[in-house]
Amino acid sequence: MISLIDTHCHIDLPAFDEDREAVLSRALAKGVHAMVVVGHNPERWRTTARLQGQCPFLVRTVGLHPNDASQWTVDVEKALEAELQRGDAVAVGETGLDFFRDSAPPDLQRAAFEAQIGLAKQLDLPIVIHQRAAETEVLEMVRSLGPVRGVLHCFSGDEAFANACLEAGLMLGVGGVATYPKSDAIRAALAVAPLDNIVVETDAPYLAPQSWRGKRNEPAYVVAAAEILATIHDLPVDVVAERTSANAIRLFGDQLVTAQQSGRTRAE
Repeated sequence: MISLIDTHCHIDLPAFDEDREAVLSRALAKGVHAMVVVGHNPERWRTTARLQGQCPFLVRTVGLHPNDASQWTVDVEKALEAELQRGDAVAVGETGLDFFRDSAPPDLQRAAFEAQIGLAKQLDLPIVIHQRAAETEVLEMVRSLGPVRGVLHCFSGDEAFANACLEAGLMLGVGGVATYPKSDAIRAALAVAPLDNIVVETDAPYLAPQSWRGKRNEPAYVVAAAEILATIHDLPVDVVAERTSANAIRLFGDQLVTAQQSGRTRAE
């Protein structure tokens, strides 16, 4: 059986309230033995902590998403630092810049992103970065405020952007977008990116792979990301699963080893 890690999902959201247990069981049955649940605002810090306590094959991150940056204050920064110092989060984020949506003022997005990069460095944690319509500025901030280690979530750029992310010390998070018919530039970029710098993800319930496009995404579908990478790199899917899981553990640490072992045991 393959053993995969979904490095970015939102399984705590209300979209899963009616059948969360079944969704998790389907993921485990497909060999998705660990999942990283992303707590992207203060409300989600609480729901991810509760879910992690119930499911030992889950780990969590905490941060403030750029679309929630209007919430950013000194008090929120202090609360985030306290949440991270609990020691049960494996990364800071997701954070970053989103200039595609007009959900928060750009200056607040920059301030929140800069502070979260600082927290990641201070606490020696990786960072989960969201970017949309902000490639240049995200890279400029990472380069100027780094060095950091982390992942560019939902990679959707070209070869030049992939190379720039890798040079900045980031891994590439690959999910359903890479399976879309019009994603030729993304697949071309992934063909030249070393597999040792790639992790797989779903962003569930968002961005379902092509076979489920238009439907709710879920962690079981991370297999589609592994399959497209296997095609791109001309490797068996189990090899891609093994290597991307190793990359995830290298990035997020030993909590993910324990989670994956728990998931394997639960799936047996």
